[in-house]
Amino acid sequence: MNTNNYYFLAIKNFPEVASAFAPENTKLAHELISELEGKVLLPFELELVKLFDGKNGIIKTSDLSGLNNTWLDYQPNSLAWPCFSERFKNLIVENLTGKESINWIETKINSSTESRIYYIPRFEKELDVLDYDQTLFVKGTNNIIIPHFSLNKIKDFTVFNKPSSHDLWKITSGFYINEKLRKQIIKEKLIGPTFEKVRVS
Repeated sequence: MNTNNYYFLAIKNFPEVASAFAPENTKLAHELISELEGKVLLPFELELVKLFDGKNGIIKTSDLSGLNNTWLDYQPNSLAWPCFSERFKNLIVENLTGKESINWIETKINSSTESRIYYIPRFEKELDVLDYDQTLFVKGTNNIIIPHFSLNKIKDFTVFNKPSSHDLWKITSGFYINEKLRKQIIKEKLIGPTFEKVRVS
């Protein structure tokens, strides 16, 4: 096992998939981060819908019939945040080194027939993980185009975020994991995640 490999945790592409949607009047994800400060429960519930490609774009329906997997361990959602099943969350927690500074926000997701609790990770601090000489930034800004991580900085993390402007690093779609956790996710046959290898030096 190459312990120097690290991955961006992405959601697998399915021809049709159940996705958890916030209520229509919900603020944008980045606007919610400060409102969730200190809270351990998402103040609204998410509803599962089915998304699939139609002739004129993506079709959204509350009819979940025909899906191979309604409940994914890595659940797509309208906030574009990592959203983990209890099983997936527990696997992450079991592997943390204690240096990642993560806590969890519970969220209730409803289908027409049942409800389940999922977990959104929140970082308590912005981790120092980049190789700044190798990272590609938007010229004249600290906005990252392609991150390049420093092995020396990330070797003690099982999961980590990347620096972002304002507080976007706290609840982030940019969720990264190490090789050991990836192997365990595959072994446990968790449904939903896929892995994109990232640059490390």
